[in-house]
Amino acid sequence: MTQIGQKFGKDLKKIRENKSYTQAYVAKDAMARSTYTKFETGSIVPNITKYFQILNNLDMTHEEFNYIHNHYQLTGKDAILYQFKTMAVNNDLNTLMKVRETIKTYLKEHKDNVVQDIFYICNALITLSKTNDLTQAAPFAEKVWHRISLLDKWYLTELRLLNNILFFFDFDTSLFISKRALVELENYTHFYDATELKMAYSMNLIYLLMENQNYTQALEKADSLISISKEKGKYRLLGVLYVRKGVILTKLNKVEAETKMWFQKGFNLLEAIEDFSLQEELKKEVAYYLNHSSKIE
Repeated sequence: MTQIGQKFGKDLKKIRENKSYTQAYVAKDAMARSTYTKFETGSIVPNITKYFQILNNLDMTHEEFNYIHNHYQLTGKDAILYQFKTMAVNNDLNTLMKVRETIKTYLKEHKDNVVQDIFYICNALITLSKTNDLTQAAPFAEKVWHRISLLDKWYLTELRLLNNILFFFDFDTSLFISKRALVELENYTHFYDATELKMAYSMNLIYLLMENQNYTQALEKADSLISISKEKGKYRLLGVLYVRKGVILTKLNKVEAETKMWFQKGFNLLEAIEDFSLQEELKKEVAYYLNHSSKIE
């Protein structure tokens, strides 16, 4: 990661000039133009407050500047965090093992709680993939939960960590984590990443309620998330929700015509976006809950 003590004046100058901003414009409300000039020449480096003021005036986040400063590459912890974010949609065994090796190398030289937690998560997922035995995989997830459970407040990083291991715990613990996570995420209304995470937790909560046969509350949560998914254009998620709503309504003994409609809407939507693998997984899920052939006409 870019350290404030590093001399990155050349990058500041290049970005400013590409945006056609003057030094006075970038220095406004932060410092004198003459002081800012010294930052660009590398004579001095800004403190953390002025650093963020400069970036704000350049219309840039620290994450973007750090990426540019590193020649449009992710390095070290940044690369690991990026890989971790992608694990939710691509957690095949080979990918997980590659990420774990990268982390092992990093941890030899750095002490970092979050990276260590990601290492444990990789171990949990790899163990589950190899053994299909939750009891062997769960102890790795419990190491992460032990650290985070002691914190008074959870931020986005902790919430992402927990979302990856939610189903390694007993129902009560998973339900507690889900509900607390959704409360914490209410503080991040205007963060795109938080919106995605909130939807993921909401979907997981629906699954947990279904597993605990609390179908009335599961229906309430599903209807709420269906509305949000429509608004956000999350069609893959919407397809899953339609199918799960069909399962829930069946369990609540609703009329067959209504339940069949939701199954058809879900599977038709997934077919339209050509997500055939998810279609097959959902058919297995329907068979699991309804204990009959997963073929949906």
